[in-house]
Amino acid sequence: MAAEAEEQEPKAKLPIVKILIMVVGALVLVGVGAGAAILFTKLTKPADENPLAIVIERKGGAAEEPGHAAQPTAEPAKDAHSAPASSPTTKPVPSKEQFVTSYFEFPGNFTTNLRGSRRFAQMSVALATQYDKKVIENVQKHEVAIRAEVLALLAEQSETDVIGVENRKKLQVLIKDAINKLLNERVSFGGVEDVYITALVLQ
Repeated sequence: MAAEAEEQEPKAKLPIVKILIMVVGALVLVGVGAGAAILFTKLTKPADENPLAIVIERKGGAAEEPGHAAQPTAEPAKDAHSAPASSPTTKPVPSKEQFVTSYFEFPGNFTTNLRGSRRFAQMSVALATQYDKKVIENVQKHEVAIRAEVLALLAEQSETDVIGVENRKKLQVLIKDAINKLLNERVSFGGVEDVYITALVLQ
């Protein structure tokens, strides 16, 4: 009798173990299904309700936190050496040998009567040269002779010869030639390149 009881006891325990395994398996399946449903629900929520979606979008550079305004996108840095597209271009200045111009203005005025007129002219004269200072020194050294030549030249002019821009330019050339001629006779070199009438008054 004892042997029969021992043989029936394992047979009775076997269905209980199977039932427990089935129950546990069912609970596991239910738990896995519930977890999957919760995860699916979170992933399908809108971006403002789903923190996971916000993180993903923020990594992509287009996310905004709820309640925060969008920040303006920074413009790309411009090259400091690049000129604006609309800026005008410049032409290079042509290189040319430069000479220093020296000026000299005779002190006082040149005053003389005009040819065929009762009026007289009062004139101020200056000259320019790009030669060295020796030319100015020669002009100063022979200033008395130069004044006499310029006054004689001016006395040969009529009123119409000294009126107007073109006539004054012609008179300037005549004075320059007269000064260079005298210097060539005295020091064998003229060097005066321009003469300017800085004032001219008829009285």
